Amino acid sequence: MFKKLRNKIIGIAMVSTTLVLVVAFSVIYSVVSTDIANRPMPKAEWESANNNGSTITINSEEFENEQLNKTIKKHLNEDREGFLKTLLLSLIITGVFIEAIVFIIVLFLAEQSIKPVRDTYEAQKQFIANASHEIKTPLAVIQANLEASEITDNIWINNAAEKAEELAELNGQLLALARIEANTNEKVDKTEVELKSLVKKLSDPLKPQLEKKGTKLKIEGSETKPLSLNLPAAKQILNILLDNAIKYSDKKINIVVSGRKIVVKNDGAIIPAEKLPHLFERFYQVDKTSNGVGLGLAIASEVAEKNNWKLTASSDNKSTSFILIF
Repeated sequence: MFKKLRNKIIGIAMVSTTLVLVVAFSVIYSVVSTDIANRPMPKAEWESANNNGSTITINSEEFENEQLNKTIKKHLNEDREGFLKTLLLSLIITGVFIEAIVFIIVLFLAEQSIKPVRDTYEAQKQFIANASHEIKTPLAVIQANLEASEITDNIWINNAAEKAEELAELNGQLLALARIEANTNEKVDKTEVELKSLVKKLSDPLKPQLEKKGTKLKIEGSETKPLSLNLPAAKQILNILLDNAIKYSDKKINIVVSGRKIVVKNDGAIIPAEKLPHLFERFYQVDKTSNGVGLGLAIASEVAEKNNWKLTASSDNKSTSFILIF
């Protein structure tokens, strides 16, 4: 993330510098070349022998020999062209030298300006990871005690169990984010995967949840050529998209598999166009009253970006779709 920001700053600075240099050097070259082109032919004198062997002096302004004038002009033009070529080469070399100096300066300043933000971000990331690990154990103990309790059909126990489950889900999402950020350069093993079979495998455990809500799930598309993928990452994203579709669907969910693309579409709540660009931001929620904290899609987006996959969303007056392209 910070590498991209640094490169963006450097890119903007270098492009700006290049434009300024091109304009400035173009003006210099244009002025000089115009001045040279408009200069009158210099005065010159030649000595020429007459018929009786004596020499006479001839001024270029008085000489009317057309061929000689052409020769003189040719040499003058060659001198002018040579000078302009030298000027152009000098300007190019000077521009490259200036660009190199600007690049070094901008690189240093960009690193210095980003460093405090990066240090703060790293500290925050480490805090989230540590806090999540610390919360995990006592939360598991609370859930285990609630499950082992002999008290049944008690509204207070049920509420506590429900909230403990929500906390466990949130803690799991925070840990997932911490792992994603900690393993940005981690080498992953790839597996040959047939997408439609993978979608079916992941959707089968969700059938009780779908039946309870009364939602129908339909998977379309023919079997495709197996792809070499980071299988755990693909599963993580698809599980998030399926969970999200079930949570916000009304009556049906359609999953279409085509080539390297999977589209997860659900009816129900429609997302306004102005909110679509924010869907993959951390803690963003279209509906503030819904369960969850807005981390699921952010995790899916970061996992997709890490694997150079593309995850987008669209919504119309009938359905909302999430498109994952491997």
